[in-house]
Amino acid sequence: MKKKNPKNKDLIGKQKYTVSDSNSEWVLYHNNFSLCSRKVRICLEEYKIDYLPVHIHIIETKDCENLSKDFLKINPKATVPVLLHNNQPIYESHEQIRYLMETFPNKLGESETVDYWNKKGSLVGDDPVSGIKEYAGNCVSLLTQPLFVSMLRKISFFKFLNYFIKHPSKFRALNFTLYRLLGYSVFNKNSPHQRVAIKAFENLKSHMTSLDGHLENKIWIDGDKFSIADITWMTLLHRLDEVNLVELFTEKLNNLRDYYSRLKNRESFSSCIIEFSSETIDSGTKNLREDIQKVSNLRQLYNSFESNPLP
Repeated sequence: MKKKNPKNKDLIGKQKYTVSDSNSEWVLYHNNFSLCSRKVRICLEEYKIDYLPVHIHIIETKDCENLSKDFLKINPKATVPVLLHNNQPIYESHEQIRYLMETFPNKLGESETVDYWNKKGSLVGDDPVSGIKEYAGNCVSLLTQPLFVSMLRKISFFKFLNYFIKHPSKFRALNFTLYRLLGYSVFNKNSPHQRVAIKAFENLKSHMTSLDGHLENKIWIDGDKFSIADITWMTLLHRLDEVNLVELFTEKLNNLRDYYSRLKNRESFSSCIIEFSSETIDSGTKNLREDIQKVSNLRQLYNSFESNPLP
């Protein structure tokens, strides 16, 4: 008999209860835009695991399937991805990846170097601002804000009201509602969002310069062996590409440029990122590139990035 997910349980790691009756050994509830979903998809691909993908729309991709009754039974926190192994859920992407590495040891590299660069490229903590000095993932999360505005502005206010009321994380819901209501004006000069974005970019320069130095005479982060750290940076660099910032680094950091080129040539990049794209994502990134040229406060923000040289 299926055991129900207790609402008051701390949903981290693999659980003992079941939430599905799928016949597939591995099932991934994911979203095509979510960075964490991309990381887990790439891991499954690199491990050559046959899995059933179940796409869940989130507000960024124009719907709120993660807030449906059916999905909340699977994950009361309403977040993706959720990985099921034999119908038992594993919550949080870092726990899912750890579980895969423990289930299939030594396939994606395990070393202090891998651990260090994997964590540096991850989003750590509930407040991205607090970790920007230590983690590139926190910086990139904050620099994704203009893309959120671009993708959310055409969503109806009714849908946003429903999103705000139902989402378990009111902090996230409030931020996204501000993006929808205020648009690019959240980046007006000296606004909190503008100051945070500039600070995130300044810290990201240091992280990218460090990675470029580490990659000297290396194919991958851990030398000749592709690892989970490379998967993390694959998703991170591609997100910077989506927000029109990656070339500010690759034009001047040659090791990083060549590394990103190798990542894009990998089969998992194509099968787990490019092939999972959608009209919503493509139009969001296209509109952002156009708006950078047309919207004065957004142009000013990107000018501040471009005029801020690498250390």
